[in-house]
Amino acid sequence: MRGSASVERIVTKRLSTVLLAAAALWATPAPARATVPTGFIETVVASSLSLPTAIAFLPDGRMVVTEKQGGLKLVDGGTTTTLASVPVCSGSEMGLLGIEVDPAFASNGFLYLYRTAAGAGGCGTDTGRSNQVVRVTMAGNSVSLASLTVLLTGIRTDVGNHDGGALRIGPDGFLYVGAGDSGLGDNAGGPGSATNPYAQALDSLNGKILRIALDGSIPPGNPFTGQAGRRGEIWAYGFRNPFRIAFDPSSGRLWVNDVGDFTWEEIDVVGPGDNGAWPRCEANAPAGCAQPGDVAPVFAYPHSGPSSLGSSITGAAFAGSLLVGRTGDYLFADFASGRIFVAALDAARTGFAEAPQVLVTQAGGPVDVVTGPDGALYYASFNTGQVRRVASASTPPTDLDDYLCYKAALAPGEARLPRGTSLVLADEFRDATTFGVQGPTSFCNPAVRGGVAAIAPTTHHEGFRARPVAGTPRWQPEVHVALDDFGILGLTVLSTDGLLVPSSSADGPGGAPAPPADGVDHFECWKVKMAPGSAAFVPPADPVVQDSVFATAQSLRVVKPTRVCNPVSVDGSPIARPGAHLVCYQVRLAPGSPRFERRTVSTANSLYGSDVLGLTSVQELCIAALVDP
Repeated sequence: MRGSASVERIVTKRLSTVLLAAAALWATPAPARATVPTGFIETVVASSLSLPTAIAFLPDGRMVVTEKQGGLKLVDGGTTTTLASVPVCSGSEMGLLGIEVDPAFASNGFLYLYRTAAGAGGCGTDTGRSNQVVRVTMAGNSVSLASLTVLLTGIRTDVGNHDGGALRIGPDGFLYVGAGDSGLGDNAGGPGSATNPYAQALDSLNGKILRIALDGSIPPGNPFTGQAGRRGEIWAYGFRNPFRIAFDPSSGRLWVNDVGDFTWEEIDVVGPGDNGAWPRCEANAPAGCAQPGDVAPVFAYPHSGPSSLGSSITGAAFAGSLLVGRTGDYLFADFASGRIFVAALDAARTGFAEAPQVLVTQAGGPVDVVTGPDGALYYASFNTGQVRRVASASTPPTDLDDYLCYKAALAPGEARLPRGTSLVLADEFRDATTFGVQGPTSFCNPAVRGGVAAIAPTTHHEGFRARPVAGTPRWQPEVHVALDDFGILGLTVLSTDGLLVPSSSADGPGGAPAPPADGVDHFECWKVKMAPGSAAFVPPADPVVQDSVFATAQSLRVVKPTRVCNPVSVDGSPIARPGAHLVCYQVRLAPGSPRFERRTVSTANSLYGSDVLGLTSVQELCIAALVDP
């Protein structure tokens, strides 16, 4: 019950006050760069946005961003384009405020938006003006406004603030909507003094969590369906401004961040028919405000004092796999203090097990927080016009060599592998699969980069073409994250590209020594490209590399990532270093480097015996990496 909340922390200013000042904030210099605790990294994935309000991910990893004044943006590999300019009223807190992606987007292209639409008198009057849930269709890289379909309208905008804007599809497949109370009767004094007429009125959509089907109809199970004088769309009521909501992926429960008035911010966990008690209560104040059946906040924090965390609660999400040590914890933001917090949940996942910890400071007015498909945290920074990404700062493996790889082919007269040569490979991307193996295509030397000596200087890798045999299920591209010395990469894994086999080597055709037995793994290599929605790849400064081909160290020009190579089990063999991967980059000799001279090398490995190869060009630099750290 409402009077039993056990924790009172954080501080907030009303979202209405803060967003009314947003135009002035936007005109000032951008806040200092955000800071995150040791062990985490923050990067900017989209910039030059105009007052971004909400973000969502498409199934292919691209990101869609809403802007307060109606812009609908597509972020693809570091490039931002305009999908559409949606007509909105954008004064006060109104605008294009929320977005959700249809679960069947790949086939129907549906996006759901929360916007403020003008009435007959335009945006300057509340007569006919309302907040709406609309659907648009994305085709290719554009959205036609001719596809705009109004699914729900009539959410009042009396004062222009407390508009809500949250959109989330629940585990039941229905669309949940956070609708504000319109601002009427607010700012009257301390807790319990507000006179809003809508939040407790079941014939009004305002001050509610609404639940509708994806076609706008009222789904089964809503608590007030068919009751005279009560709106069937209502799921829960008694809220001031439920600006952001999130479903716990573990329990399916709905968490609501309700923006407070002058004194308190609150987080509620709500179910069908629940009453958040606004306006008679602001969090748990004043004392004795609660009535039987009211739902107490699971967490509340004041706007002032030592326990203050800010004064305008915003983004809501649950931490993904790339917030290592925090996966499944609750994330929320405060617009006014510019901070993002994380808190572990109790065993029942109905409240906090700890006081919230600061995850990001100087976040520049965070208004939306989501967990991306890669498991990282993404948030919209309203004041800076950016979307930023936060993930754990793991470090690449230090027990695996870098390799400089050359394009190679069998020397004239060398015997090819017998037709039908095959083996069974199993790595972390795919279970045991039979592959047909063909002749060598590359040869990789352990390399010294930046003066760091090779760990296994006599173990080279001969690269063979490998393809799944006929009848193998077709590989469906997947998005994975790689971390190496060049940065964090979002990569789409396209297909198997080959097998790297540990080998010995000797210059010339005279024969290589016995194959190495030092425990270096085989690697299955996969073709990759930068994932849609990920930050554009920025080549590092030219690395200085030396191997057995070049007598002196050479500078290489890095072009782009081309392959990820996973340690792989071959015909059931064990993997020595399961967490040590390679990311391979297309490279060429930097300007001023000596011309590469073709050469012949002899190789020997335990799978296919001896070969003599002709090396024709520098091809790749493969460096130690973590995958999905």
